[in-house]
Amino acid sequence: MSTEEVEVECPVCRKTHRLERKVDVFYCRKKPLVLLNDRHGWRLMVVKEISERQDRELDRLWGSEDEG
Repeated sequence: MSTEEVEVECPVCRKTHRLERKVDVFYCRKKPLVLLNDRHGWRLMVVKEISERQDRELDRLWGSEDEG
């Protein structure tokens, strides 16, 4: 394994994937995953798609900067 790669456990297939150390979107079994680095280290997380309505509600709750 090169120093530019990281091994992470997949939440979809439960196998270990070897990926390049960069925040990016990947697919496993046609499900979108994002590789990210946080206080728990490098890990894969499932991307949940939300509707426009849910997006607006979250913007309202979190105070989005895009609001006019």
